[in-house]
Amino acid sequence: MAVASVQVNAQLEVPTEANVPVLAGGPVQMTSCTRSQNTFSRAHYKIVDIDNDFADKVIKQFLGYVDYNHSIFTQGEIDDIYNNRERILRALNYCDLSYPYELYNAALRKRFNKYSYFISAVKEGIDTSGSRTISLDRRKTPYVEDENALKALWHDEITNEYINQILNDKTPEEATKKLVKRYEAALKKLVQTKSEDAFSIYENSYATAIDPHTNYFSPQDSQNFEDDINLSLEGIGAVLSSEDENISIVSIIPGSPAEASKKLKPKDRIVGVRQEDGTYDDIVGWRLSDAVKKIKGRKGTTVTLDIERGEGSSAKAFQVELVRDKIKLQDRAAKGEVKTAADGTKIGVLSVKSFYNGLTTDMDKEISKLMLENVKGLVIDLRNNGGGLLPEAISSTGLFITQGPIVQVRDALGNVLPQMNTDDQVKYSGPLVVAINRLSASSSEIMAAALKDYGRALIIGSTTFGKGTVQRSSPLARPYDFTDQELGSINYTIAKFYRINGGSTQLKGVEPDLQMQRLVDEEEYGEKTENNALPWDKIEPLKYDSYGNVGMFVPELLRLHEEHAAKNPAFKIFRDDMQRYKEVKEKNSLSLNLAERRKKKQEQDEYTLGTTNIRLKLMGKPKIAKLKDLPDDFEFDDPILLESVNIAADYARMLSSSQSAMASVSVLTRFAPPKLKESN
Repeated sequence: MAVASVQVNAQLEVPTEANVPVLAGGPVQMTSCTRSQNTFSRAHYKIVDIDNDFADKVIKQFLGYVDYNHSIFTQGEIDDIYNNRERILRALNYCDLSYPYELYNAALRKRFNKYSYFISAVKEGIDTSGSRTISLDRRKTPYVEDENALKALWHDEITNEYINQILNDKTPEEATKKLVKRYEAALKKLVQTKSEDAFSIYENSYATAIDPHTNYFSPQDSQNFEDDINLSLEGIGAVLSSEDENISIVSIIPGSPAEASKKLKPKDRIVGVRQEDGTYDDIVGWRLSDAVKKIKGRKGTTVTLDIERGEGSSAKAFQVELVRDKIKLQDRAAKGEVKTAADGTKIGVLSVKSFYNGLTTDMDKEISKLMLENVKGLVIDLRNNGGGLLPEAISSTGLFITQGPIVQVRDALGNVLPQMNTDDQVKYSGPLVVAINRLSASSSEIMAAALKDYGRALIIGSTTFGKGTVQRSSPLARPYDFTDQELGSINYTIAKFYRINGGSTQLKGVEPDLQMQRLVDEEEYGEKTENNALPWDKIEPLKYDSYGNVGMFVPELLRLHEEHAAKNPAFKIFRDDMQRYKEVKEKNSLSLNLAERRKKKQEQDEYTLGTTNIRLKLMGKPKIAKLKDLPDDFEFDDPILLESVNIAADYARMLSSSQSAMASVSVLTRFAPPKLKESN
């Protein structure tokens, strides 16, 4: 079947530069531009000053979309673009789209030349015996000086891709054939670029120059966005983005086939898609919308994704087979289970993957079940929870406190509206621990912040994402549009969240009371990594009652945690993994010598095999001889969760001792005989 697909594709002629379209805006783009930019300037939370500085931000965002890795424009061309900021200002002020289209057309031709060079270089043969290196991340490196330096960079890039193919068990002939086919397909897709593609890049450059959560969606993207909101799409359940040639996973939707596979992660690159009938598409260089069409599909059908993960010696390629499905509410519903701590204490764990409609009801039911098991404490696991519905964040937080404020919302006019829990009933009043990490965002941060500020829960883990803004989605079509032409939609920021103590969750996120091992690089994830993120600030705090002083227990809990972690080899592995990752990242250099890369990969594989066997031993599982011997669906224990249970048990014990001591003092004070006055 795969061979048949190759033959069909081979019948299509490889385009020439003459086939590259010259794009221009039309009435649809002019209407979308006027309406979206009117909304951005009048209704956005942030006041937008259209000046030279803002124009430069728009240019920077535009270049980030079309030349993410600084590999198609020279420094001279970049200087010319910034020197034309007056023409960008005309686009921003009057929707004169001539220069944005001129820039996009130039980027299109440059990318065509880049892919053509890749094909020629691979056909001529790749030398992998030299001493050259390539930067892993060129986003902060200077643009090259001239065309010759640009072609040298292209040669390094295709050499790296060729080496990656060889290191993933391709023969030289197979690697050559695959890369030629990949970039011939990319050229064919490139010449199919449409006017709306160029407009979308420009309009999003404007939108994200305001803040990273303000966006323009083309008509097709608007439908995809609406599907995601309604959770009705039939596909794999992953949010995707396009960066230069690559289609990358941004996040995994709870309850989706992608999550159920346990194999996909944010930042994974999807390079190929195989359908049930065997037809295969290498999607490197494709438009995002075209890639999404291949990945989505009818419920019950199977799709196989070719995935590339990581860089350098830790890079690997693998396949993931998924059965497309609708996102199932029951698969992302909050679920409770009883865990036993190291000291034998029974602790309830409630996993909350997102703040969906009906979460509070589900949490209420699960807590009731856990309380029947006589658990001594409860862990709310908000790790990797990207947020969801604000009303559910408020009502679910209310399960642990009496009525009172949960969060404050401030709009663009400065109006502040406290969001209140109005239910005076407390579902669970026992020892409470909330586990968070860098991928806990939005509503997760609201819950964690409120329970921390009230002193109601011990917050453990690592600092959250830092998304403290509120967005509104608005279609650009109007009821009085007597036309069948489709317009897109916009998403724009209208408010910010503030904690009840007055501080924003924006940018800084929520810091835990007890810091645990970080599993992701906080310089790579989080609101702080986004261009033009709105700043942290604070407003007046609200009046609220405190439930206690959690901080008094933290020093001893931290000491006990460090003792636990020191005895658990998994924590040492996590620290070593992070250290190795940072060393590679700081070096930012990758050898283009195949022999050296083989050696580095072998060293990495040996290290990974060793750490894998250590973790298997901890689980009482037999060792493996090769990494490929580990089943694809194998799941390791979650040491962070298990340690959260231990911390919850220690916290429950300390809290009980403290309350008993306070009760004893109260009793002694109440019944002690009055002191006799001394007489002289």
